[in-house]
Amino acid sequence: MSTPPPSSAAPSSRRRLSLGRVLGDKFEILGVLGEGGTGVVYDVVRLKERDNVALKVIHPHLLGDKQIRGRFTREAAILRRLAGPHLCAIVEFGELPDPNGGETGLLYIALPKIEGTPLDRLIKEEPPTIERALDIILQVCDGLKSAHAQGVIHRDLKPANVILQGGKHVMVVDFGMAKIVTGGGTGTTALTAHNMVFGTPEYMAPEQARGDELDARCDVYATGIMLYELLAGSVPFTGASPLNVLTAQLTAQATPPRVRAPERGITEALEAVVMHAIAKDPSERYATAAAFAAAITHARARPQDRASIRPTTFRVDPAGEADGHAATIPSPIPTDPVLRISGVPGRNGALSSPSISPAPSSSRGLSRGAWTLIWIAAALASIGAGVWLSLRSP
Repeated sequence: MSTPPPSSAAPSSRRRLSLGRVLGDKFEILGVLGEGGTGVVYDVVRLKERDNVALKVIHPHLLGDKQIRGRFTREAAILRRLAGPHLCAIVEFGELPDPNGGETGLLYIALPKIEGTPLDRLIKEEPPTIERALDIILQVCDGLKSAHAQGVIHRDLKPANVILQGGKHVMVVDFGMAKIVTGGGTGTTALTAHNMVFGTPEYMAPEQARGDELDARCDVYATGIMLYELLAGSVPFTGASPLNVLTAQLTAQATPPRVRAPERGITEALEAVVMHAIAKDPSERYATAAAFAAAITHARARPQDRASIRPTTFRVDPAGEADGHAATIPSPIPTDPVLRISGVPGRNGALSSPSISPAPSSSRGLSRGAWTLIWIAAALASIGAGVWLSLRSP
């Protein structure tokens, strides 16, 4: 994590709490680690414990927004469920007095301060070797295995949400778009009307773009796209707009990575693993992150064995271990009924690649292809009506 440069941070600095400020006799603000459309992550010291943590808070001017507060509380509930060496566990969650003297309290989530290099920066600055790429993805799968075991799907996996500590240890971060799909569950329908984003187009599974019911396989797809990018040097689907990318996700077939990057020496088995992981039909992918990891390990050991890495070969028992038993997939629940295209403020205050929150089909009577055409038409109509302008809203 890093503090945005002062020159680019000026427009949003009015929304930030001042450095050196003490919040509720608990935290002293030392700096800014990052900023988004609804909040800021501060570098703080806990006064009682005398340790540094990352403190995520809502922008003061949004404290009265019930939808944002509801989403924030839900994120804390999800983070409390997570535990594992590759996941960022919550330190504490609570509410402090409004620093501006208002009646609405300041919600906060305290997280361990993770020092490291985001994978997207590594890809740009120092593209990893194939062996290192596989080590990274195997650790991502291990983190997902822990999250999925608690019934949590990430829904916004991408290189920016994978941090390398010391260049080797992987942490999967930013579960702000996550969803609980097993156990008690958390309803989120009412929390989507205020610029909610659920996925980044380049890494979004086709069923997520359509608004179908989701399970762990949407995270397998996103991880497969990341592996493709690490191997081939770019994501399989790009476009001039988010809609172009999503249309490609829904309809286009990915160029095999060995064709995209013949100079990389990608093995036949590894290419087959990638293509299975990013299959359009979820039933043709690996059922879980553990099964995906097992296929990668097999492809490493037997680089020419394309046949043995089929998803049907690697199944997962209820404990999540790949061992040939019947696959266990979390029971899905519907995604949120909203279609919205919105920009995602980056750390420098500028809008980064937009994300999409899709609208699910209200009926299962039509074919998948028909719903795809309807979805595309609806998205075009939304853009024509002015939704696209929200990309430039602060």
